[in-house]
Amino acid sequence: MRKAIYLFLLVAIVSLALVAIADESAGTWTGEVIDVACYVSHGDKGRGPDHATCAKNCVKGGQPMGLLTEDGTLYILAADHSDGAPFEAAKNLAGEMAEIKGMASENAGIKMVTVTGAKKAG
Repeated sequence: MRKAIYLFLLVAIVSLALVAIADESAGTWTGEVIDVACYVSHGDKGRGPDHATCAKNCVKGGQPMGLLTEDGTLYILAADHSDGAPFEAAKNLAGEMAEIKGMASENAGIKMVTVTGAKKAG
């Protein structure tokens, strides 16, 4: 009986791990790099070219950064643990349209991209 329970738990854990791995996908997304704090609290007034200076200051000061795509999807941007340089480069694009490369994942309705590349769109 005990072996059956352990086997069941092992299978469940492996299955959950495989689902988590399958939920990550590599890609490139285009949108505006935003300061999440201003965007969430001020809506469209917290984004765009008129807000670019504020957005750059906020993300460089530690506020969360995101990518708002044309279809309205908001991805939280995160640094890659092995190379944080692309994430840091994305901070310089706050308030601008950018192409962000990375690994997308989602948990509890929160969408995130671990940034592996960032450049100005266009």
